[in-house]
Amino acid sequence: MSDNIPSSGQEQKPQVHLNTTPPVPMSGVSLGGGPKWYQNKKTLGLIGGIVALLIVIGLGVYAAMRPTQQDPLVEDDDKGIFGQLSGAGDREEDAVRDISGLSGMKCEHPTRRPIGVMLAGDPINRPISGFAKADLVLEMPVLTSDVTRLTAFYQCGEPTDIGSVRSARHDYLFMAEGFDAILGHWGGSYHALNRIAAGEFQTINALTNPYNAFFRKNTLPAPYNGFTTYERLWNALSQLGYRQETKFKGYEFKDDAAAAERGTTGTLTIGWPGQFRVSYEYDPATNRYQRFWAGVKVVDGEDNTTPVAPSVVAIMRAENQLADGPGGYNEMAIEGEGPAVVYQDGKEIKGTWKKNVLFKNDPVHFMNESGNEITFTRGQVWIMAVEPSIAVTWESAATTAPVTP
Repeated sequence: MSDNIPSSGQEQKPQVHLNTTPPVPMSGVSLGGGPKWYQNKKTLGLIGGIVALLIVIGLGVYAAMRPTQQDPLVEDDDKGIFGQLSGAGDREEDAVRDISGLSGMKCEHPTRRPIGVMLAGDPINRPISGFAKADLVLEMPVLTSDVTRLTAFYQCGEPTDIGSVRSARHDYLFMAEGFDAILGHWGGSYHALNRIAAGEFQTINALTNPYNAFFRKNTLPAPYNGFTTYERLWNALSQLGYRQETKFKGYEFKDDAAAAERGTTGTLTIGWPGQFRVSYEYDPATNRYQRFWAGVKVVDGEDNTTPVAPSVVAIMRAENQLADGPGGYNEMAIEGEGPAVVYQDGKEIKGTWKKNVLFKNDPVHFMNESGNEITFTRGQVWIMAVEPSIAVTWESAATTAPVTP
């Protein structure tokens, strides 16, 4: 049923040559001329003086810091010789550690480092396995013709079937780094593999298939038959020695809006071409956005039943252009800032998105028109980078209007 041999048709990992020139050793130090006995005596005197000075300094520091009735030292993680620190985060962090920073949902291990998996968007793979249990999904074009590919991020969800797994792109690496995620992928573009080989990003690559993290199914043709599971990926992450605890602070989340405060039934449409056209139907009763692909309701291929219905759909407008270098790859301008619209609770929230250009570990932020970061509704978050020429339309029972963020 499976074939653990990586595909030979993927791009090969480039060679990286490191500078191996040994460091120059430090030269010795002479303490001066004169007879040998005199040099030894002089040396001992100098060392004794230094030791005495260090003892005096140490006693002074101890006296200054010694607990007194007027200035007690309290044994508390948030306090010390400087007293209570403003904004000490231990207690505040403990209060939110029971939820995922990607979805705001409670789970067994919300402080685990997220794992992202590059997934195909091609019709031959549908229904794709692993979307329903993803905490967050990123969707962007991988060609200037707007053929899309996706990355599903897992922190709470643990699918037993994820695929098909496809090759990485450098702009997906930038986004994954913002979530402090390890990316699972099957090869990659010239730009992505060069950055990975240089040590800029930590990934789990099916071309080397560490610790049998990936396998093939004989029900699909290559290269669409590459699959994995959360358990396999987490085992590989652990065996490779990657850090397991997340450093991602996480988004802010809130509970579902009360029924009376939700919007009316509506449809959100993203006009990518042909089979890549996406729409979401908002249901006020569930407060979720059921996803459709080219008019077909999306269910998870893990069981062919579970609907894929996020609670938040965030649209970020970004230019899509041809990338420099070989391969004919594209790149999305997902660093910097641009217009955005967030859909949740049946409503539109217009604003901007921002991501630091220099620091890849900065996540993408979504701000409202007042400049405040948007608090997401708990549940799966779906982020879509859409170029300005692609129509995005929200049609509700109350109004029908194009969206031009």
